Amino acid sequence: MTDISTTPRSGIRTFAAVIVLAVVAGLTLAPPSIAAPARRVFVQAMAALAEPLVLWIPGGLTERVLNTLLFVPLGATVALLLSRRLWPIAIFAGFALSATVEFVQDSIPGRVPDLADVLWNTVGGAIGVLLVTLPRVLAAAVRRAGRRHPTATAAERVSVRE
Repeated sequence: MTDISTTPRSGIRTFAAVIVLAVVAGLTLAPPSIAAPARRVFVQAMAALAEPLVLWIPGGLTERVLNTLLFVPLGATVALLLSRRLWPIAIFAGFALSATVEFVQDSIPGRVPDLADVLWNTVGGAIGVLLVTLPRVLAAAVRRAGRRHPTATAAERVSVRE
C-alpha cells in the first residue's frame, strides 16, 4: 500500500481538495472588500446549517461554529488523499493551514487574526478527518473479519448440499 492514494478516484479527490483549499483561502485571506459577497453567502448558508448547533452552545458562539464548519471539508478531503494510517497528517495539515492563515491575516488590511480561530479551525479539520477515517477503518475491520471467519467454507457448502 502506498502512502498517497493512487486509485483512479485520486484525481477527483485531489480536485476536491484544491477546490476546498481555494474556498478556504478566498474566505480567509482575501481583503474584506473583495471577499465580502462570497463570505456573506457562505456565512448565511453556514449559519442556517449551524443554527441547531449554535442553540446548544452557551453564548451563541456562532463565529466559532462557522470557523469549525469551514475546515470540516478540508479535513475530509485531505484525509481522502491519504491512506488510513496517515490520518494524523490530515489533522496537522488543518492546524498548519489555520496557523498560516492567521499569521498572514495580520498583514491584510481589514483582517483580524485570532488564535482561537486556529483552535476551532483545527477542531473542524479533525471532525472532517474523523468523518472520513472512521468509516474507512470500520470497513477495513469488517473486511478483515470476513476473511478470518468466512460464513461458510467450500467443504461446508458441499456437505450441506448432500
